[in-house]
Amino acid sequence: MAIGLVLFGFFEFLGIDPRYGGIISAVIVGTLIGKTIGKSSEKYAFFSIFTYNLIGWILVFLFTSDGKLALQYGGIALSVLIGFALVMVFFYSIIGSFGAFVVSNLSRNKQDEGL
Repeated sequence: MAIGLVLFGFFEFLGIDPRYGGIISAVIVGTLIGKTIGKSSEKYAFFSIFTYNLIGWILVFLFTSDGKLALQYGGIALSVLIGFALVMVFFYSIIGSFGAFVVSNLSRNKQDEGL
């Protein structure tokens, strides 16, 4: 989860579009979790990516001018912003868990070939 938060902040610092940065970090974190844990790593990847993205988006909304503007207006603007963030968090979590699934299956197949 710490790696995900670091990547989230790094991509935000570089000014990379958060959508692309989120996809890249989800794949990286999912791959690392799939390699480290192995079997049934998808659920851990999903929850880890979900958590760090949720924390990251909350921090972005609290400490950026766009987030503060949406929080000031409230109502529909805030609802749209929260809805968008939740959809993106689920999207990134699914991408990362798929990456963990692929890596864990590839490593399991390599172990089976070695026997």
